[in-house]
Amino acid sequence: MPTIHMPLTVKMHMVMSLEETIRKIERKLERIEEELREMRRQMLESMRIDERTLISLPDHLRKTAIGLMKVGQGTATDVSRYTSRARALESAYLNQLEREGYVKSIRDGRHKIFFLEENIKEESSKNISVT
Repeated sequence: MPTIHMPLTVKMHMVMSLEETIRKIERKLERIEEELREMRRQMLESMRIDERTLISLPDHLRKTAIGLMKVGQGTATDVSRYTSRARALESAYLNQLEREGYVKSIRDGRHKIFFLEENIKEESSKNISVT
């Protein structure tokens, strides 16, 4: 392969130009990462089950819902680590919460990732009578 001969000043200018381009890319990546962190924080804040709905849940589902709130999003295994209950049991409870509309899930390969729905069923809160 032929060697390209360039003056040293041209090579230095090219290196400096590449370094500046890399710095710009790094700054853009940092801004993107910060925006993603903020979006995640906002998403997690909006994904809370209100107190009235939480109180209306049976104890076993309430514990699972609180566990999911603590982990933010995760598999039945993640929630079971918080609740200290069997993964299979948490899986069943999470699926029940999903059927009832309190949580959503997405598939990630063979794993099912659960997360709290942003807009919890309004009806469940409205049907609770507070004394």
